[in-house]
Amino acid sequence: MQIIEYTDFSQDVSKAFDIALVDEVIITNKNGKDYKLTPVPNKTLEEKSPLENVPGIKVNVTMQQIVEILRECRAGI
Repeated sequence: MQIIEYTDFSQDVSKAFDIALVDEVIITNKNGKDYKLTPVPNKTLEEKSPLENVPGIKVNVTMQQIVEILRECRAGI
């Protein structure tokens, strides 16, 4: 983690951005407040589904059984 004073940050913003790519950057101001500089993930990563890494489970249920269950549930609404 790198702590950068606000005055140093404002003088060399690009350096702080470069550091944030590899390490946590905390920016402190005169009032004692701290701010964390965090890079946004690449757009190519954002395009992936958030469920992509969720593991599946094996069940012995047919598509027809799923459709019947959904119809029964919706009929009760």
